[in-house]
Amino acid sequence: MIMNFTSPFVFLASEKVSSDSLFEGFQVDLESTANLVKSLADFNPTVWSYMTAITKGIMQPLGVAILAVVLVLEFSKMAKKIANSGGAMTFEAIAPMIVSYIMVAIVITNTTVIVEAIIAIASYVIEQVAGLVTNGGTNYDTISGIKGSGIVGKMIIGFFAILIWLVRMASIMVVNILITIRFIQLYLMIPFAPVTIPTFLSDDWRSVGIGYLKNIMVYAVQGILIFLIVSLVPLFESAGKIAVSNGAGVMESLAIMFGGLVQAILLIIALVGSQRTARSILGM
Repeated sequence: MIMNFTSPFVFLASEKVSSDSLFEGFQVDLESTANLVKSLADFNPTVWSYMTAITKGIMQPLGVAILAVVLVLEFSKMAKKIANSGGAMTFEAIAPMIVSYIMVAIVITNTTVIVEAIIAIASYVIEQVAGLVTNGGTNYDTISGIKGSGIVGKMIIGFFAILIWLVRMASIMVVNILITIRFIQLYLMIPFAPVTIPTFLSDDWRSVGIGYLKNIMVYAVQGILIFLIVSLVPLFESAGKIAVSNGAGVMESLAIMFGGLVQAILLIIALVGSQRTARSILGM
């Protein structure tokens, strides 16, 4: 186990490290974002079954009860308004309200479908962007401008190689952690859908339902942002490789490498702030 963990360091610090292999294998691992396109049922079937059981067995009946309370309050409000205007309670007056409540009652029994649909839209966007990332652009295999000569040159190359490897490992860990947290938050949101949907029928409480749907959309947009941020790393690396291959000197090449390292760190910071960015996009 220890040998497996330390072997990359041994390789990177050995004489096998050269300008031609420095960035080999250091393209951002887009496989770390594969879970972003999974549905809630596929990511963790056990948790999904548990949350859907709570939703259907406990929260849906509670949602129907809340719907009944809202119905009584809205009917009372309508009756008072009609009485004040000197009119009469007719079927034509209450029919739209009855239809609305029937539709909401149907939605309450299928709230998981709504949440899954929102997440599915985000997954579709991610898959389309992934197609552009894998099929487009130009590949740059090596950096040819740096030639590590002597012990000092090899040590410098090895040092940067280890730093890049560490940043890559850190970015993958951050991506996996953020994706897991995102799914946990979505699982926790599922049971509360039946008790928030009825609030759409009340002028006083409608903001609760809107806020709930906005939060679901935040997690959906966050998934798209995570993938976009990760997909930026190869673009930054390619820019540096182009500059070096066009004849940059040793010091300029090292500066480009250092700049690429800083950019990778900044991208990790962007990953951590992806949910805040998603909230800003949705005006929250």
